[in-house]
Amino acid sequence: MDRTDERIIELLRRNGRMSFKALGDVLGMSRPAAKKRVRKLEEAGIIRGYAARVRREGEITVLIDIVTVPGRCDAVLDYLNTETAYVRQIYRTTLENHIHAVAVSDSVRNLKYLTEMIQKTCGSDIAEMSCHAVKEVVKDVYGGIRSEQRSESDESRET
Repeated sequence: MDRTDERIIELLRRNGRMSFKALGDVLGMSRPAAKKRVRKLEEAGIIRGYAARVRREGEITVLIDIVTVPGRCDAVLDYLNTETAYVRQIYRTTLENHIHAVAVSDSVRNLKYLTEMIQKTCGSDIAEMSCHAVKEVVKDVYGGIRSEQRSESDESRET
């Protein structure tokens, strides 16, 4: 990755809808050259998707940390990944048997129900669990949940 690639990433982080023509103009290259550089970054997995930043009034975010019983991490991950509508992100961390999840709803009641269901369904697989509501987002460079696949709206950037 060279300085031009780094600049492309910087520009697309600020405006993921920037057209290839505008990107080329800023970088001093043609639209096809800019498009080729972006495609190479996408194919290499460096650019994994594009996001729209959406703020919903009254949205509540909860961070959930779970330490599982040894050997039961996959069972808890399966439950979080398939059975929980409010969970938006799930991470396996470098700590052994540790899962970090982000859940979002417009209702504290829904999030409380979610944590109760995790405990009820996976209770014997969980050694520790803690939940913390987000008070304030100080910095979010990713802009929320992103799709890993290109959508039709990404095609509009080509013009």
